[in-house]
Amino acid sequence: MVKKHRVLVVDDDRDILELLKYNLEKENFQVKSIEDSAKAIDAVVDFNPELIILDIMMPHVNGIELCRLIRQLPGFKDTYIFFLTARSEYYYQQAAIETGGDDFIEKVVGLRALTNKVTAVLKRNFVIRKRDLVIHAGKLYLNRRSGVAKIGTEEIKLSPPEVDLLFFFVQNPGKVITAENLLGNIWGSEIYSVSKSIEVYIENLSRKLGKNWIIPLGEGRYRLRKH
Repeated sequence: MVKKHRVLVVDDDRDILELLKYNLEKENFQVKSIEDSAKAIDAVVDFNPELIILDIMMPHVNGIELCRLIRQLPGFKDTYIFFLTARSEYYYQQAAIETGGDDFIEKVVGLRALTNKVTAVLKRNFVIRKRDLVIHAGKLYLNRRSGVAKIGTEEIKLSPPEVDLLFFFVQNPGKVITAENLLGNIWGSEIYSVSKSIEVYIENLSRKLGKNWIIPLGEGRYRLRKH
């Protein structure tokens, strides 16, 4: 029997919990749902999830504080923590990531987008860790906060979409990445035209970095070359 990946969901909205549990179990995940955030730490220890989904605005213990407590538990420093919340203010996004969250998904974007991201990291081994603000791939350095990339000593200023794209590529060097992967895992979007918008961004990014970094593989597939 294939071992199921374990996902813990904490949200005080019972309807959201049931919907998430249904969607994730349909994708063959083992799901434990917690409505009372005060019981979440015990559930983390007992269930030992590989990925945790937290709401932010909850009574008893809010999601930001819960994330901080989970990161203090032995063995949970690198467990994926995704926030799913109705709050879209930048303050909450910043607090979620700085406290140790790996991604921040607005409920308005849709629960399907979250399911896709969970599948991407647990089944397809993509890395989505937005709390890593500074990352490297060989000579390539990227500061996500400042929007500046460096190749050796040469600084390259990037637009916000280019930063998001390069960040995903650098976290997943050498992996074949499709346009659909980029849209779903970066922006959680299923509504925009896949090919044209991604092609334009990647062309601009490749021009800034140099043609030998992002390798087009045809049919909307790309790979960041390992240097």
